[in-house]
Amino acid sequence: MKTLFNMKASIVTPTKKTTKTNSLTINTLNRKMRRDGFCIATIFILLFTVNFKLFAQNNPSAMLDVAASNKGVLVPRVSLTSTTDISTITSPATSLLVYNTNTIGTPPNNMSPGFYYWNGTKWSILGNITTFAEFYALMPGDNAATIAAGSPIEFPQNGLSNGIITRINASQFNIPAIGIYTVDWQVSIAEAGQLILQLNGTDIPTSVVGRATGTSQISGHTMIVTTLPNSILQVVNPSGNPVALTVNPTAGGTRAVSANLVITRIQ
Repeated sequence: MKTLFNMKASIVTPTKKTTKTNSLTINTLNRKMRRDGFCIATIFILLFTVNFKLFAQNNPSAMLDVAASNKGVLVPRVSLTSTTDISTITSPATSLLVYNTNTIGTPPNNMSPGFYYWNGTKWSILGNITTFAEFYALMPGDNAATIAAGSPIEFPQNGLSNGIITRINASQFNIPAIGIYTVDWQVSIAEAGQLILQLNGTDIPTSVVGRATGTSQISGHTMIVTTLPNSILQVVNPSGNPVALTVNPTAGGTRAVSANLVITRIQ
């Protein structure tokens, strides 16, 4: 009998422990479910509140309306390698906006610091990139009486400019950014002769202009490509020309004329 009682006890006792353990487990699960339910409900309330506030801005047509009096929106800064770069940002979405920090490449795929957006096929700079500067000379006085072959024309006076293209001296001008530019110039010369543009000390053959007879101004219009930052431009009486050029202060009239040089970036 004693042995039988012990056997029954050993059988009954584990059953009671298992029941108690199961009860504790169920209670724990219930508490966890209540906590999880509270967290989920809180998240839904927050999402609803955020969504409500997004659509409750002053501009109902805008998904996001950011307002501040002394802060801005910081756009991602990226170092792009060209206007066709799809490696730095893979599969860019049309209208994706970044701020490029890199100066690299050669036109027409060069990059300069600024805001760019992906137009579906390439990175396009945002806004107007026009850079311009005017330089001029007043006659007489602003140029030597004669300009020897190989010597530059001087444009010592500053005209309108947005301050990016600047002068180095009276005859040399600094173009800081790589790009495509138009250059327009005019000078009154008393005799037959030619003028040419030089970029970084090298003649630009397509820029040669001249006059065989008469006293009208010699004028030119040329597109140039800069492949180096801080390129130097000047207008020169070409080397090898047989005669020095005389800058004509009146060009056949009674009023003093000016010599002009205008540099404009177009890309």
